[in-house]
Amino acid sequence: MTRSLVLALFAALLLAAPASAGYPSTVAVQGGQGIADGQLRYTAAKAGADTRVSVVNAGAVVRSATVDGAFGIATLGVHDTGIGLFRDRSALVLQSLSRPGTTTFRILKTGDLSVADTITLEGIFAFDALSPDGSTLYLVEHRSADDVEHYIVRAYDLATHTLRPSRIADKTQKTWVMQGFPAARASTADGRWVYTMYVNPGGFPFVHALDTVKGVAHCVGFNFRGDQSRLLNFRLGVKQNTLVIRQSDLRVYRLIDRTTWAVRRK
Repeated sequence: MTRSLVLALFAALLLAAPASAGYPSTVAVQGGQGIADGQLRYTAAKAGADTRVSVVNAGAVVRSATVDGAFGIATLGVHDTGIGLFRDRSALVLQSLSRPGTTTFRILKTGDLSVADTITLEGIFAFDALSPDGSTLYLVEHRSADDVEHYIVRAYDLATHTLRPSRIADKTQKTWVMQGFPAARASTADGRWVYTMYVNPGGFPFVHALDTVKGVAHCVGFNFRGDQSRLLNFRLGVKQNTLVIRQSDLRVYRLIDRTTWAVRRK
């Protein structure tokens, strides 16, 4: 798949969303499906210069609140999948819309939608994941606004309010360059491991495996022939010690051993 095709696909996503930022990692979306939590959904909508956050149950608003500033729900890829809910469901993360040079996150309590914390960072960041205990916020950092395809993963300590200096990288593959666009995601039942599959117009597609407890990562590339845009309809799933990549028709495309990172067809 060409660079222009990938950018066109995601440009379409941006045009479809009323407001967004932080792409091509997660997109801060106003007006989307929001974060699903059982029968509940947490959504964000434009309210003048501010943001209206609502808890919706079967189409009915259960409660809502206005948050100062323009924020959206962190949304992964083209599937309008909202993420950012703490594992204990006590809070959720909002991501700021486009603001040159600065990124802000607000942590809202789910009980009353009040702001529990605000994080402002110099640079271009996007929400990626949370540790199971809610102590660490993982972020994707883009070092250049002119090269959105390349990025690194960083960890932010919510207890000390500090961005850890080193990047989260695969130490076994020091030359691996993080680039591409998220297409699918899966996580383990305990929330420790988060797996994200990336379309990579510059080479092989890959799965980024993030250990949110130890703060380490592995990148697992796999062969793919033809138009990589097909991967946007693929799915990831975790089955015991295996990560399953399924095609749009749910047939197994590849299996990845979660302990050795070996890739096989079946």
